Amino acid sequence: MHYLTRRFGFSASHRLHSDHLDAKANTCAYGLCENIHGHNYHVEVTVRGAVDPKTGFFCNVLDLRALVQELVIDPCEHQFLNDVSFLRDGITTMENLASKFWARIEAPLAARGMELTEILLGETQDHWVKLRKE
Repeated sequence: MHYLTRRFGFSASHRLHSDHLDAKANTCAYGLCENIHGHNYHVEVTVRGAVDPKTGFFCNVLDLRALVQELVIDPCEHQFLNDVSFLRDGITTMENLASKFWARIEAPLAARGMELTEILLGETQDHWVKLRKE
C-alpha cells in the first residue's frame, strides 16, 4: 500500500472557551488562549491506496489539493474559527479541528479512490496533534 501526504497552511484566529466550564475553570484550562488570538496553522493530510498500473499512481495529487483546499483551507483562511459554520458546535482546540477536518474530507476523498489515514495539525512549529485511522 502506498501513502501520499500533502501539506497545507492557513492563518486564522480563535478563542478557546467551553460553555460547560465556569469562568475560573475556563481560565484554568485555557489560560491566555481564552482570549482571541491567531495562529499560522499547518495541516498535513495523508491518504493511501493501491497504485493503478494504467496511471502509475493511486491519487491524483491535484484532486487531493483541490478538495482539501475547497472544504477545509478556504473556509478557514483568515477567519475567526469559532464562527466558521462547520466548526461552530465545538471548542476550537487542535484535537477538535483535526476531527472536524477529517469528517469533512473523508467521504469526498474516498469517492476519488483515496483512503484518508492521517491528519497532522499544528498551531505552531512546536506542538501538533495527529489523528490517525487505526
